Order: sequence, then C-alpha cells, then structure tokens
Amino acid sequence: MAKEAGDEGWWGTWAEMAFTLSKDQPYLTTPREVARLEAIAVCDQVIPVNNQFAEYLQYGNGRLPKLPRAAMCRSWLTSAYSRNNAVTFTDLTNGPQLIQVYCTDPADVAGRRRILLQGTDNNDTPIYSQDVLVQVLGQYVVFQSPFATAPMQFNSITGIQKDVTQGQVQIFQVDPATGAQILLLTMEPGETTASYRRYYLNGLPRDCCFGQGTEAKVTVTAIAKLELIPAVVDTDYLLIQNLEALIEECISVRMSEIDSGNAQSMALLHHKNAIGLLSGELCHYLGKNTPAVGFYPWGSADLRKVRIGMV
Repeated sequence: MAKEAGDEGWWGTWAEMAFTLSKDQPYLTTPREVARLEAIAVCDQVIPVNNQFAEYLQYGNGRLPKLPRAAMCRSWLTSAYSRNNAVTFTDLTNGPQLIQVYCTDPADVAGRRRILLQGTDNNDTPIYSQDVLVQVLGQYVVFQSPFATAPMQFNSITGIQKDVTQGQVQIFQVDPATGAQILLLTMEPGETTASYRRYYLNGLPRDCCFGQGTEAKVTVTAIAKLELIPAVVDTDYLLIQNLEALIEECISVRMSEIDSGNAQSMALLHHKNAIGLLSGELCHYLGKNTPAVGFYPWGSADLRKVRIGMV
C-alpha cells in the first residue's frame, strides 16, 4: 500500500494471467488474488484499461455498451472498463434458481460451519430471515454432506459471507425444473467475503482468426497487480519475500505506536529503509537501466505500413 510502490509494485506483486471470454459475455472477473489489472492484451494487441469515471467524462463516449454510429466506428475499438466488484465469477442466470453449497472437507460439516447468502427472491425483493433472535439480510445455510440447499430460490445474488473453513466451498445454481447445475463461485478456506474485480471489454471480437466460427472463444492475457492476502499458517507464501524490508517495516510500525519525542522520526526512518530495500530488489531482478518503455513518435502511423524504410 506504500505510495512509493507506484503502478508497478514491488518484486513478486504482479503476475501474468490468461482468461477465456466470448463476445456474447465480454466480462472478465478476476480471482481473489488480483487487486486490479494493469494492462490487457486482446489478440496480441494491448488495449487501454479505464476506470469507472472514464465513462462519465463530460465530453467522452458515455456509458457502454452502445451501438456506434457508422461515422464513428473508430471510436469503438476494443477497450476495457472497470465495473463494480462482483460477488460471483459467473452471474446467476434465468432466475429464480436454487442455490446449492458443496464443502470439500467433512470437518466443516462436523463443525456446523455455515454460509450467508444474500440476494433477491422471485419477486426481486431482498431476502430477510431470522437467525435466532436477530433478523439478517439473507439466509444462513449450514454445511451438510454431500451438499446443502438454500431454503428459498434466488433471482439474484448480492452478497456472500462464510465462516473460515478447512476446505474449499463451491456454490452452484440449480435449475428447479431440470436440475442443471452451473458453478458460480469457489471460495478458498480463509476467504470470508466474496468480492472480485470485474471488467467489461467493449468491442471484443468474436475470434482472433477468420473462419473459426461463431462459437470460438477469445483468449485475453493481462498483467495483474496482486492483492495482499495475509499469511495465516506456516505453509502460506509471503507476497513480499524480502525479509529485511519486512523487518524494517515491522520496526517502523512498532515505533509509530510508542509515545515518545523521537518515535515518529524513527518510524519514518525505518519505513524509508524498507522502501529502499524493496527498490533495490527491483533493480536486482529487473535491472536499473532497462525500463519497459514504449515510445511512438508517430503515434499509430507505423512507417512500415506505408512502405517507407528507416535509415
């Protein structure tokens, strides 16, 4: 979270990921480990990633998607726009639907752990229920073997909270007429709240190569800035593995809590030491004189397209 990290972040805090999308559902929902997508490439072409305010600029293109006018086709090339955080990886479809919860570890059933499902019923009214003496927004579902089913059908899911579990928990929508299942979400054992970054890709092509048919999928690659997930047990990995920097920052936090005359200045000194160690680590792995910089003096007017050689 340090402001000195910038967009790139420290060593080990980014990763390259791939997602499979379709033109009919051009939405990309990132897993829990992702804080945001820094750059996205569609069909080997890097596209801009815009935040939610970009669609509300006074002289901008406005809220997307929309059908472009013929004279403005070039204004609607592929671009990505951040959306509100999503509760599930796949949206609930064709409501009302039953919600079934599968736990992968029998200890969670024996421990009577549970999950809170929030959403709307078949009348699109928020679902409330009674939990002993307290009225709650949503329904608690106690884990059972092989699965547990929410007592009411859902038209939409607006929130999910669960206890810390021993194993993963999977949430399915089940068609009450046919019994067909669709996996909506898989939650990790230490995950208690479902909230994931979602992006809309405007102008996504149907496929990257001509002649692949209308059912083809598009593979989208991205550089993701990773979210900090606290280490809980000894086998968890540290996102930042620079132990010297972590020690310096721990000392900084400790000094900031001491009530003395020079405690704050000492806290700032140790924080600067930690930042210096992290910056040095970046230079160690990436190099100091080889930054990734793209320079386009003629914009998109590539001289190779007009058969002009370079001297």
